[in-house]
Amino acid sequence: KFTTSVKKNLFFNIAFLMRSPIFVACIASLAGNALAFFPSAPKIGGFSGISQVAQKESSALYSDNPDRNLFGSKLMPDPTDMEMEEMFKEFNITTSFDINKDPDLMKWYPSKEFFEKFGFQNMTEKYQRKTMDVKVDFYAAYRKPILPQYKTFIADIMAMTFVQTIDARYKYDALHAFGICTQYYTIMKGYALQDEIDEIFNQMMKAVGFDPQVIRDDAKRMLSLIKEGNPSADDILNAKDGELAQILIDVRENRFFKYTDAWGVGLGRMMELVGSEPNPESFEKWSTSLRWVFTPRLISTWDEFSGDQLRMQGIEAMQKQLMIREKKRSASRLEKKASEFEDKKKALQVLNEDIEERRQQLIDDQMALKKKYEPDAYEAILLKDKNDLAAK
Repeated sequence: KFTTSVKKNLFFNIAFLMRSPIFVACIASLAGNALAFFPSAPKIGGFSGISQVAQKESSALYSDNPDRNLFGSKLMPDPTDMEMEEMFKEFNITTSFDINKDPDLMKWYPSKEFFEKFGFQNMTEKYQRKTMDVKVDFYAAYRKPILPQYKTFIADIMAMTFVQTIDARYKYDALHAFGICTQYYTIMKGYALQDEIDEIFNQMMKAVGFDPQVIRDDAKRMLSLIKEGNPSADDILNAKDGELAQILIDVRENRFFKYTDAWGVGLGRMMELVGSEPNPESFEKWSTSLRWVFTPRLISTWDEFSGDQLRMQGIEAMQKQLMIREKKRSASRLEKKASEFEDKKKALQVLNEDIEERRQQLIDDQMALKKKYEPDAYEAILLKDKNDLAAK
């Protein structure tokens, strides 16, 4: 088991990676009583700095307010062992800090390599941008209105991609690109303005910090690799050569692997393509092989993705119903206009017939007057008409 000093340093290294003052405060409080994490360990005392203050304040808090817990709150209960296990799984710690079971835990111990890789001094420029900056950059570049039913999805995928990829442990691979494209294009396929789908994706990836064309190319290449040779799940998990195999090997060997939701969606989609249905049993098999990808997180990611699909399918069905209803209304309006046109056409025909009848009546009246008062002129007109008919 770790010594008290090593445990203390591990706590603060993990809190350092979280980059959250709240998390640091919680860890500092918990460090005041190691029994919360290590039932078999002796009580920790005599820490300098923040740990000592936390221990002192925690003791005073308990003596004055017996109803309050370790966090000094009546509302937030003490974390259970299961909750602590789930929390530390985010940092790939699953053995209750038992170095005999997990010698690689020493990688969390303070070292030059640790701080050179994860230190703030190397991430200053990266952490200057916030989620709000990403959204501002996106809406400054894409100024067209987005359909309301897709706004939340676009904002969520953009924010989540940014937050998860600025983590110091994050490492890009083609499976992550495959997951991003699977997430985006699966949900956006029903977008009414089809010409805008790629443009929205381009501006969204640029705002996050990725090259959209690289993401698409890597996703297409990954799809072709998965489909080549029609491999089974075991073939992929046991493969030793090739780009896809190397991605999975890197995950197994990287104790600091940073899981992202898009990566989990890409893995789930790959499982579907090789005939392994994404369910708790198959996720357990894959997570066991990959070591640092955990079943509950995969299930949560896939359930959320499936939920988004179902919601969008409902929206698409509603849009189709609206389109059908609008087409029926348009057809009804056209039919009404056609009916009105036919009525006007008939009215014009009747009017033209009446005009022609009146015209012929006037001609007959004029001929009768000519015959009565100018018989010679009348005979000349008849002769002319007879010659015109003969000429035709």
